[in-house]
Amino acid sequence: MTGKRPDAQAEGPAAPAPTESEPDNGARKTARSVRWSFGAVVARQGFQILSAVILARILGPQSYGVIASATVFISLVALVLDQGLSAALIQRPEVTRRLAGATVTLNLLIAGLLGAGTWFAAPLVSGFFRVSELEPILQVLAFAIPIKALAITPRAMLSRDLQLHRVGASDIAAAAAGSAAGIGAAFAGAGPWSMVYQVVVTDLVCGVALMIASKGPRPNFSFRSVVPLLKFSSSVFATDCLAYFSRNLDSILVGRFLGVAALSLYGMAYRILVMPVQLIGQTVNRVMFPAFARAAQEPALVAEKLVAATRILAISAIPLMVYVACAAPVLVNLVLGPEWMPAAALVSVLAIGGARETVFYITPSLMKGLGQGRLIIRYEILAAVVQVGGIVIGLQFGLLGVAVGYAAAGFVLTPVLLRIQKSLTGVTARSQLGSIFPGAHAAAWGAAGYGLLSLTDLGPAGMLFGGLGVFVVSAVAILWLFHRRMLKAYLRDAASLVGRHKPATSKPHGAMP
Repeated sequence: MTGKRPDAQAEGPAAPAPTESEPDNGARKTARSVRWSFGAVVARQGFQILSAVILARILGPQSYGVIASATVFISLVALVLDQGLSAALIQRPEVTRRLAGATVTLNLLIAGLLGAGTWFAAPLVSGFFRVSELEPILQVLAFAIPIKALAITPRAMLSRDLQLHRVGASDIAAAAAGSAAGIGAAFAGAGPWSMVYQVVVTDLVCGVALMIASKGPRPNFSFRSVVPLLKFSSSVFATDCLAYFSRNLDSILVGRFLGVAALSLYGMAYRILVMPVQLIGQTVNRVMFPAFARAAQEPALVAEKLVAATRILAISAIPLMVYVACAAPVLVNLVLGPEWMPAAALVSVLAIGGARETVFYITPSLMKGLGQGRLIIRYEILAAVVQVGGIVIGLQFGLLGVAVGYAAAGFVLTPVLLRIQKSLTGVTARSQLGSIFPGAHAAAWGAAGYGLLSLTDLGPAGMLFGGLGVFVVSAVAILWLFHRRMLKAYLRDAASLVGRHKPATSKPHGAMP
């Protein structure tokens, strides 16, 4: 998501940097947080993808479209529940238990209002998507919204203290329980209602586990203590709303004008886009957001963190997603089945968009960590205009046009993101592109190797695994032959991030602190 950095305190205070006596303990804490965060994201995504694949194969595109349309609305509910308060809690230098308890109460009150609103809005949403089965599903889910609210503040409190191992354990348990409930319901013949079982069980397990891990905080009515959070949280909430509509308008328009069968195809392909964002981008960002906040008074340190994080994101995500783009027809046929083959072209396009989005997913965390609320709003307004324009233009050309429009809009915004990074940290666009290029170069040669192998007749399974082997060998060879210094820096940064390597006292520019 360069000279003098603008005042980071303009939109809200950043947490203090660690003292001289803290670095070793802080590094160990960060490393453990990264390992748990990555493990939790891998496990959670694994369970969710397994559940989605099984439901998709059982239900088919038409019935699965009901779940896809419900997901669009439930995502909006989750956004409104938070109100940006969790980001404000993480960014604020000091948070009392009383303040945290007041945010819990506020979350629960908002959840009650959203539950009532969802109940009455269900017929309208169902009519908008022209899916009669959607109305009772949303009305049942309305009663579960307060359960979702339970996890918001405990998650923020644990995250601000880098207690991500506790967050990770809760997420893993919740994903496993929810997936088991959804899959079990699907095999029992629940159809689209399988989603209800999955969502309710996931939210219940996650909320209870996080409340136990954070030991509360206990709800109270000290709403005055929440007032200092509102300036920053309102900025975050406004930008999140803009981001929601710009990033979900494609699904909304596809469901409305092309039908739920088309929405299910698009939604399944879109999962490919968000997979690296959640698997790689969120893992790094969960640590980098509080890290940026704590280093806000040291611009050089923030710049080093940004360059190192970009290098990790680029080399990790770009080759992975280019391989997915190449192998999309084989993957869709083997994993989802022949009736889902129209989604293959969408997967290829959105995989490329997902690679770009993963690399620049760090920018919103940078802006939030430095308290740049107004800048976030300005960027999200611009992003919404560009992305909506790309989606609306693409809609004229059908489902594939929507995917191309969405992905193209992201590339149009890339120079803006590079400019923002430069203004906040002093890191030039050339430096950032230099961090990104090795991953892109390796991915291009990996794709060439895959293309040559596709000229043979290996069959779907042989092409899937043989193509992966050729892609990996080609990509690694390019990194070793042409980008050895960057590859070593990537391995050093990744090892340092997960605590497998103790950084030297004097770090080169861009090394992960």
